[in-house]
Amino acid sequence: MMKKILFYTGFILGLLLSSPTVMAQEAMSYPIETIDGKSYYCYTVERSVGLYRISIKFGVKQEEILAANPSLQRRGLRMGEKILIPINTPLPVENEEKEEQKIIEVEPKSVPDVVIDTVVKTILTDVDSLSDLQDSVAIDSLILSDTLRMDTLVVDSTLTRLAILLPFQTDAIKRDKSIDRFYDFYAGSLIAIYEEQAKGQALEIWTYDIGRTPKELLQVLDSVNLHEMDAIIGPAFSQQVSVVADTIRQDSVWMLIPFISKVKEMDSHPYLLKFNPSAYVEADTIARYLAQRKDSINCVILEAKEGEVVPAGIAALHQALKEYNVPQTQVSIRAILSDSMDYALMPDVENLIIFNTEKYSNLQAVMPHLLNASSRFKMTLFSHYSWQNERIELPQLYTSVFSPEYVVPTSYDELYRYYFNHELSSLHPRYDLLGYDLTKQLLQIMDAAEKDSVSIRDTMMNQYWEGIQVDIHYQPMAEEGGLENNVVHIIHQ
Repeated sequence: MMKKILFYTGFILGLLLSSPTVMAQEAMSYPIETIDGKSYYCYTVERSVGLYRISIKFGVKQEEILAANPSLQRRGLRMGEKILIPINTPLPVENEEKEEQKIIEVEPKSVPDVVIDTVVKTILTDVDSLSDLQDSVAIDSLILSDTLRMDTLVVDSTLTRLAILLPFQTDAIKRDKSIDRFYDFYAGSLIAIYEEQAKGQALEIWTYDIGRTPKELLQVLDSVNLHEMDAIIGPAFSQQVSVVADTIRQDSVWMLIPFISKVKEMDSHPYLLKFNPSAYVEADTIARYLAQRKDSINCVILEAKEGEVVPAGIAALHQALKEYNVPQTQVSIRAILSDSMDYALMPDVENLIIFNTEKYSNLQAVMPHLLNASSRFKMTLFSHYSWQNERIELPQLYTSVFSPEYVVPTSYDELYRYYFNHELSSLHPRYDLLGYDLTKQLLQIMDAAEKDSVSIRDTMMNQYWEGIQVDIHYQPMAEEGGLENNVVHIIHQ
């Protein structure tokens, strides 16, 4: 089953409020109306109950509910209003109990209930403050209080349409914990969307759960028209990126890729935005940094395993060091294991140890020997961001796209706690802040380009954007290629 949600900003932040709650399962009696020979339950919409849950409760398809209530197509559900539910079969109490059990087994702390099969369209306007939303909780669909002025459908020629394609795994019995970062990312995106809409930007947000494989993605794309979007955020996996990139290749649809550093289409697809810099950008940044300090740093290139194939990122660093005339000394693994590497080390400078591996597990055999040498020489380990959870006793130098120090505005924390009923992460990086920074910059640039009638591509390249946790500056990968963020922070302990 395809999962899709259409949200318009102003109410969407209720989506991740808390883990899903399940409707009371006891059999209930409802008034029955007969119209043109067809019988309907007369149901009063309850707080925090959406179209999906109503369809489950009564055992009818969402399409049938919408057909019986045409006004829902324009403005969505409103708490307290009466709607007609076609009577097809008796209330499926047993099926509801099975559905409840399925949800309870997942036990997510902050998983939004985003299984929605029918799009309910509503545009929110004139939302001036958070107080306008306090009586509104949106989980399955649009549950709106009368404090929101929703009587008219606004058509705006400057409407920006954004699709978010992420692997939420909403139908998984046991959700992979690695997916949590996508929920966090999405939460931050929603806050950015709300803030930009509150400033007056007209936004239409489509969110899709696309799974993890190209096959799952293709099932979604069968019913999705990405060609009408102005921008896409996602996907999160390389093979899916290729599928979407091919789908929109002939369209002027910008595609922001948040989680992947290697995208083969970057050289030929002019509308791709890649946040994670390539290995070559990182290598160039490191080499320039070391070139400025080459009088006080001695680079020592070490083998972690004999015959180990040098990863592309490390090979790029070796080449960049040569181009910037940073001295290097090669040391074999045999010299390390025999504690005879002193010839390559210098007593009066910082010895930067660069291994020919990106796997920390390959260092287990050589680390004791390295620590032994560190008692006689000043040594720093060139590390990788993925090693930061390891217990490394040496000082480190590594790169990160995330600012090592950042201050989260009080306004952001207040919005997050107001809408999302779970604790803020204390880990670094915080993926909610990544979602916030990337989404906010994308929306602001698209809005500015629209207002000033200038090229989005030129605006992207001319702006150095400082976010809460990340800084962004896009540069072209090729003359006709996509744009890649080239801001890399050096962390030198």
